[in-house]
Amino acid sequence: MAIAAVSIASSAVLVEVAEASAVALAFWRCLGGALLLAPAAARSGVSSAHLLRCRIPLLVGGLALGLHFATWLESLERTSTAASVTLVTTAPIFVVAGSWLAGRRPSSRMLFAVAIAVAGAIVLTGGDLIRNPGSVDGDLLALAGAVCMAVYLLVGGRLRSELGTASYAAPVYAVAALALIPTALIGGVALTGFDSQTWLAIGAMIVGPQIGGHTVLNHLLGRIGSVLVSMILLAEPIVASLLTWIFFGEVPPSTAWIGTPIVLLGMGLAITATQSAGGRPTAVTEVLRID
Repeated sequence: MAIAAVSIASSAVLVEVAEASAVALAFWRCLGGALLLAPAAARSGVSSAHLLRCRIPLLVGGLALGLHFATWLESLERTSTAASVTLVTTAPIFVVAGSWLAGRRPSSRMLFAVAIAVAGAIVLTGGDLIRNPGSVDGDLLALAGAVCMAVYLLVGGRLRSELGTASYAAPVYAVAALALIPTALIGGVALTGFDSQTWLAIGAMIVGPQIGGHTVLNHLLGRIGSVLVSMILLAEPIVASLLTWIFFGEVPPSTAWIGTPIVLLGMGLAITATQSAGGRPTAVTEVLRID
């Protein structure tokens, strides 16, 4: 969980370094992740017939991930960053709702933990949100990004019981990359022609946020469930604020010192709720296995 949180949050630093559109960065990290995982997926032993049977949920998961990037990144252009980040971190609420509708009702302890953590995330960005209220269309796009992330995690939670990490993640990342191409074309976003610094940042995003972040999340989906995995995303603003403070001297807002302990408390309660329900923590050596 810590590896995934730090890896995903590192994109905040890499976006600042890269001289490219956020849509272009999302496209290349998804495509690069698919290509890096393709050899492991090919060696996984999953037959093409089985993948064909899973084609619909794989397409849905990939489209959801691509739409998450497209809607959330567009929301950053139309509303305040605080509003966008606050709304997109509501994804765990939609994961809980989706799990409930699917007949997998989370325990009361887990529901309480999710409520605490999401409340902490809102407090974390609440100060900026009050000073910089967002626009309605941008807010709706950010909310759509949260829903798409929830769909992506719910689909992954289902498929990871049938497919290994690489055999699931590689096709999903490929579909997500393809889904981002129309967004780039409509927005007139260049996908090539970057300088060497930007290509290095893209390479780092593939290894860090995509492989160390999303791929570890996808591995955890098969072990601790989509609700707890979705809560890892709530740590992203915390770690991103810390990294931008270290690398760029941007001091976190005062609300971060209040919201951060609340988020961590909620995550801790969620972990203990999972363990009491019969789950167990994932060893680092097992997380790094992708076969």
